[in-house]
Amino acid sequence: MKIIDVTAAVIEKGERVLIAQRRPDGRRPGRWEFPGGKVELGEIAEECLAREMVEEMGVEVAVGEKLSEVEHAYPDMNIRLIAFSCEITSGRLQDIGCAAHAWAALEKLGDYDLLPPDREIASILFG
Repeated sequence: MKIIDVTAAVIEKGERVLIAQRRPDGRRPGRWEFPGGKVELGEIAEECLAREMVEEMGVEVAVGEKLSEVEHAYPDMNIRLIAFSCEITSGRLQDIGCAAHAWAALEKLGDYDLLPPDREIASILFG
């Protein structure tokens, strides 16, 4: 099965990090993840992440360094989640393509029902 590249924005504010909850009408409803999305044909990961943040959350971001990447096999697809450090440069956070968002305290991140690859990224980055 082909591996699909998916991006994730790691946006920190003090001891908190931005996460988004999946919509109830989509794949893996209600689960939490780092915001981002699927890399489209002809797009590089950084471009994808900048586009997705506007489309999904209504904010423009500066995409910084690549922090980590993990691969995960779901029953219906294999993904490579590529996490980048990001900073919001303009706009106001909105729940356009997600059900909700939260600034999760780093020590409470494990309390959220994160998708497996996002949980692995969180573990790598925040212990």
